[in-house]
Amino acid sequence: MAEDEDGRADRTDPVTPRELLRGALVDDADPRFPRWLPLPGALLAIGWAGYQAAAMDAGFLPTLLWPGLAILALVTVAAWFGWQLEID
Repeated sequence: MAEDEDGRADRTDPVTPRELLRGALVDDADPRFPRWLPLPGALLAIGWAGYQAAAMDAGFLPTLLWPGLAILALVTVAAWFGWQLEID
């Protein structure tokens, strides 16, 4: 694979997922995964579990585990992509 003077892969070569993640998560000067990023997903998961428990459809802890973990993961991934793409 051809590299330029910065050691990065040439733009004509296809980018592998490993290179994409390495480039997205390595820079310490510009944090690519801020500490606050999981917060919206966590709040949404806790809110959903609280709603389900208040409506007596399910218990708080089982709802927090499923679908709470899926909500946390999906919202965090969506927020990360929005953060990376700087969607306005």
